[in-house]
Amino acid sequence: MAISANASILAMLKVYYKKEGIQNLLFRNSPLLKKMNKERVEGKEQRFAAMYSRGGAAGGDFTAAKTQASTVAQTAEFVVTPGQLFSVYSMNAKEVAASRSNAGAYMRVGGAKMFAASESFRKTLAAALYGSGYGEICAVPTGGWTLTSGTDATVTLPEDAIMKIDVGSKLVVKATAATAETSAKNTLTVKKIDGTSVVVTPGSTANASAGDIVCIAGSMSGSAALLPVGLDGWLPVLKKRSSSASAWTTYIATSFFGVDRSVNPDRLAGAFVDATSATGDAQKKSHTVTTLIKKLRRQGSLCDMIVMNDDDFLEFAREIETSNTYFTATSTKEKKNATIGFSDISAAFSTNYVENIIDDPYCVKGRFYVLSSDAVEFWGYTNVDKALNDGVEGNNAGKQDPMTMDADDKANDPLQLLVDDLFTISGGSDTVDGPATMVTLNLFGSFVVTNPSVCGVGEFYGSTDFACA
Repeated sequence: MAISANASILAMLKVYYKKEGIQNLLFRNSPLLKKMNKERVEGKEQRFAAMYSRGGAAGGDFTAAKTQASTVAQTAEFVVTPGQLFSVYSMNAKEVAASRSNAGAYMRVGGAKMFAASESFRKTLAAALYGSGYGEICAVPTGGWTLTSGTDATVTLPEDAIMKIDVGSKLVVKATAATAETSAKNTLTVKKIDGTSVVVTPGSTANASAGDIVCIAGSMSGSAALLPVGLDGWLPVLKKRSSSASAWTTYIATSFFGVDRSVNPDRLAGAFVDATSATGDAQKKSHTVTTLIKKLRRQGSLCDMIVMNDDDFLEFAREIETSNTYFTATSTKEKKNATIGFSDISAAFSTNYVENIIDDPYCVKGRFYVLSSDAVEFWGYTNVDKALNDGVEGNNAGKQDPMTMDADDKANDPLQLLVDDLFTISGGSDTVDGPATMVTLNLFGSFVVTNPSVCGVGEFYGSTDFACA
């Protein structure tokens, strides 16, 4: 209620602003993106060769061995081409003049827009990291969705998909991730997000069927993917999680950056463990993780990065907790302290040891990755490190204070194509409030797994309608 019902008293009282600046209510950013090695590249494409077979020219019979001499050192050449990502905002002179200092605004309009555009950039790049270039975020669940043009509908999305969208996002529903957006079944505009319930406005009257793929709009040009190809492109994953694991073999058989990986999937596309229909102890997450580590250890992997969704991390921790015995002091005089949960979880197989598992909320729930840090990189033409710098170290808790962007709003920078090798400042359209300037964050590059044989994917026991590739 008001401090007083007397209008005269209220007229004498000021508004008191307890906190300076604007608070950040957005999700945290992807810790794996920060930890990943980044390399600068140039040229029309980047190539690297990978030997996938030593051949069969060996044996006790020289004459038999020499007939197989042509099979020695079979090598594939990957031809990597860049993906791209843009995040854009505009501002005009009126907005700049009205927010020059804290006296007129919580923070400068240009700084606030820069922060929002940077966060959109980081979170969309995180979506690309766990995708295959098409902007896919989840599948439509069993039962499908009834969608009528212009009539708001409430749909349910998994939490890892919620991380990748926001109010105002546009989504497309397609038969497959690779289906052209011009052939999409429907376009959805996000109006409200309440937990996993999302209110969307459909662009047409066309229902979505179970198993259809939901993608971020603007991720394709014709039949070509525009976003950087992520882990679910480089590594073998189930097309849609089902009782059959054969879909992943079909997926990797197609030409990928100039290589037919079906000739030796375990080496050219990475290891795969499917526990979705496991029985007995094989249902345990710990069993699935160590099984994949074992497969990759055979290939010489460092196995020094395990990445899973934070929900899976929690279930993994609880599984470990129930399998351990804890002893407490019995003396009545001794104080007892208890800690619930785990700060770090490690995994090991023989001499392969992972000090900390990365809990990344952008990772698809039910799917995890065991990676060799020397084989997973981002090859970029632009300054991705600056774009990803939110002031939070690695997998630590926390998120960026929007006020740290207040001095870097680009409001008075001259028009340039690449400021800081990241921003393009160009003239925007004229508005009723005067001419506008447009600022664009540019990214050109690709995620690269330079040695797929030492990286792999696992699917945990159980199934979900939402998983897609």
